[in-house]
Amino acid sequence: MVVLTRDDISIQKTADSGQCFRMNLQQDGSYIAAYKDISVRVKQEGNTITFYCSDEDFNNIWSPYFDIECDYSVFHDRIPKDDFFLNAAKNYSQGIRMLRQDTWETLISFILSQRKNIPAIKSSVEKLCEKFGVYTGGLAPYAFPEPYKLAAATNEELKSCGLGYRVPYVKKTADIICSGKLNLDELNNYPNDELLNALCTLPGVGIKVASCVMLFAYRRLDIFPRDVWIKRVEEQQYNGHFDESIYKDSAGLMQQYMFYFGKSEEYKYFINK
Repeated sequence: MVVLTRDDISIQKTADSGQCFRMNLQQDGSYIAAYKDISVRVKQEGNTITFYCSDEDFNNIWSPYFDIECDYSVFHDRIPKDDFFLNAAKNYSQGIRMLRQDTWETLISFILSQRKNIPAIKSSVEKLCEKFGVYTGGLAPYAFPEPYKLAAATNEELKSCGLGYRVPYVKKTADIICSGKLNLDELNNYPNDELLNALCTLPGVGIKVASCVMLFAYRRLDIFPRDVWIKRVEEQQYNGHFDESIYKDSAGLMQQYMFYFGKSEEYKYFINK
């Protein structure tokens, strides 16, 4: 068991930020987070955060996963004082951590995310894990399925997981990864433009999905994914375009703050003040 005292981390906000789809609230108020075939229970009470795992697993897996060592205050200090919206978004969303996720799981999850809300995405991901993932016996009992399992799945099996029109995207992407035509690990060494282009060669992957994978799996923090929520905020607050270039190593964090705040009831009060 590892206990932290931190006022800059919110497990709840991170779980609800739309970055990941296998961090789930439990009846006792704790969260179970899954990474590949490993899972952990995390409980937060005020500023006290308890990770129910060994010191070794915390240091090797969960501290990097939750980006525990990074001080986000240096990013906050760069927000101009006269950007009232972004300051409000930061104040409301502060505590969100930029998760370091598995590339394969993130890729498939965001292919599935198109035209789905977060509960529906979570449901499809869990069904994929239950149907095709290896049984681990852990808190999250099934691992995310390996590429070869999804490549071998029938269309009907994938449809039963709620994939809908995304079935061929998932199967063809899994085929490409299995064939070795695209190595997700090697893409770590690509510069942003080449990484974006490589990801966009995959079926069902456009700029928005690729940008999410770059930010949430490849940790390209200068990437700023734009979905309907972000575009709406840009129209309402920035005359149609937010200049992310001034946040070279934290644009993705600003995007998370804008997304989380922009979907909230508090944002409705903000724009009506």
